Amino acid sequence: MKIKFKLTTVISLYLMSQGLPVIAQKTASDTLQNIVVSASRSVQNALKTPYATQIWTDSTIQQKSARTSPELLMNMPGIFLQKTNQGGGSMFVRGLTGNQTLLMLDGIRFNNSTFRYGPNQYLNTIDPYTLERVESVMGSGAVQYGSDALTGVIHLYSQRPQFSAKPLLQIGLQKRWASSDMENSYQGKIVYSQKNWGILASGSTKKFGDLIRGNQLGAQSPSGYQEGSSMFKFRHQASKSFEWEVGYQQMVQNNVPVYHKIVLENFAINEMEKQKYERVYWKGTVTTPKAWANKITGTLAFQSSLENRRAQKNGSSSLRVESDQVNTRSVSIDVESQWTKHWSSTSGVEIYHDWVGSSRSDINQSSQKITPLRGLYPDQSRYEQSSIFSLHHIRIPNYQIELGLRWHQVKATLPDTTLGLSVVENQALVYTAGISRFIGTNSSIYLSSSSGFRSPNLDDLGSLGIVDFRYEKPAYQLKPEYSLNLELGYKFEYYRFRQQVSVFRTSLSNLITRVKTTAVIQGYPVYEKRNVEESYLAGGEWSGLYKINSKSALQGQLSYVIGQNLTQNEPMRRIPPLHGSIQYLIQTGRFTSQIEHVFAFSQERLSAGDKSDNRMNPLGTAGWGVVNLQTTYARKHWQLSLQLQNLGDVDYRMHGSGINGVGRSIWGQFQITM
Repeated sequence: MKIKFKLTTVISLYLMSQGLPVIAQKTASDTLQNIVVSASRSVQNALKTPYATQIWTDSTIQQKSARTSPELLMNMPGIFLQKTNQGGGSMFVRGLTGNQTLLMLDGIRFNNSTFRYGPNQYLNTIDPYTLERVESVMGSGAVQYGSDALTGVIHLYSQRPQFSAKPLLQIGLQKRWASSDMENSYQGKIVYSQKNWGILASGSTKKFGDLIRGNQLGAQSPSGYQEGSSMFKFRHQASKSFEWEVGYQQMVQNNVPVYHKIVLENFAINEMEKQKYERVYWKGTVTTPKAWANKITGTLAFQSSLENRRAQKNGSSSLRVESDQVNTRSVSIDVESQWTKHWSSTSGVEIYHDWVGSSRSDINQSSQKITPLRGLYPDQSRYEQSSIFSLHHIRIPNYQIELGLRWHQVKATLPDTTLGLSVVENQALVYTAGISRFIGTNSSIYLSSSSGFRSPNLDDLGSLGIVDFRYEKPAYQLKPEYSLNLELGYKFEYYRFRQQVSVFRTSLSNLITRVKTTAVIQGYPVYEKRNVEESYLAGGEWSGLYKINSKSALQGQLSYVIGQNLTQNEPMRRIPPLHGSIQYLIQTGRFTSQIEHVFAFSQERLSAGDKSDNRMNPLGTAGWGVVNLQTTYARKHWQLSLQLQNLGDVDYRMHGSGINGVGRSIWGQFQITM
């Protein structure tokens, strides 16, 4: 038995950098850049799909060397990052975030029924070290994946063990550190594969110190925390027609401070004492010779999300302790059909069931008296979602057409201790339609129209208490939110040049709005939720790569969105400014160097809600730009990298964030392979 042993030791610093593809030769990763799965729930050529898509493969993910999953995605076209604290990171997809955007993980919904409106931290509970591919689909996704995809979908794919003709063992170990003790982490992975089965196990432990801001303004304290993650997968090709896999994944984060609340709201303690995400799943795929069922995929999954919070004001003896746990069970069946040479489809059924346990209590630190209170959500609540969908792919000379429908039903059961038992039901029917016109073999122009929806979840319906800067009350009368996206785009891909440009307009109706009342509870203004607003989003994205020659390349991206609340006649909340990045990469002998400029313009179009948010300057957010530099020296068995981030030591804050970006810092990377 031939066994290959691989040991990798990496010393690295937290760096928010944009990865560039290998430019010396065309690799398998380059080829994969042309393939997109999420846009149609089947393998498609990205050039021909009538949607704006971005695909990052494992080589790009490794080159970015991101500290967290939110920071990994921050430079994708159409996506903007907001960070309430170092342990968070919420993605804005064409201007919307929180429970108005949909996250998927290996074909399974990551969103659950307690995802909050506005910025949240959930994406940070996925370790970027476990990912091998990321896809984004802009302006579509509700038919493909269901509720919450008002402006698009971000689909994360975790690593899988591969099959090999001969027995193959790989062992990797990674060590990361940051200047000023901003990070100290260890990561390891073991992969063993044979002809028809493979196994993968990985784990990490990380300690993040306080973030150092720019302009020599020092540490933002407290902002550091600790985390650990693990993943296990087993994959088996049982026969020529049947393959299955089983997986387990978890992430635990401890003592994650909510920085802006401690600094701005007189808290001695305000933290996520424990954040934990856990899932186990089984997936099986059968191929058949039947036209109506070329491939049948079934998935069973269990996911659990735990959030324990602690808060105590300065000078107060009362410590508030809260806990919310969501257990999600799901089952789905997908059927891929090939009806004719030019007509195929992907259809299926999905069922998700959430159980929510929620508790809250006040502990008198002097007397140790515990006063139980109603939790943020009604304890023992249930949230059931069921869907039927069908997507059709029609290919005729010079054209590709995508058509699809999804019917979705929700039932929420809320046994509120103060308001009694409430049952909320709603339904939605959405569509997607798009057409691509091929111009030669290297470019296409497309036009698409997609409707989306978001059923009110338990955070909308049943939340009671302090959330961010407001006090919320339950609202059981809410109905789904809807979006309608119209988009025109152009894609071009040739040997030296690749680009994608799109313009869009998204109408939003029946939006759930937090309406400020005259009441004040515990010093916070009271908000009520209502379906009263209509708004629109409009903008565009551009991304491009130009290979100057076999050893150098330029790459960039630019995104812009404007949002207007038609009901209130004011800007929509938290709309990101014009932002983008540009990178130059060059290879000289054994050296590979990259310099990048990441920037955002100022944002002065603020809503009344923005101006009352203590994370924002009521006059607007200043524009900023940072320059990062990376140099790598590679030998056959080892590699050394040096990186500098924020060379100008700029003090900056991403729009809507509660903490500033990292200042000037140095990182090094050493890798040895045997």
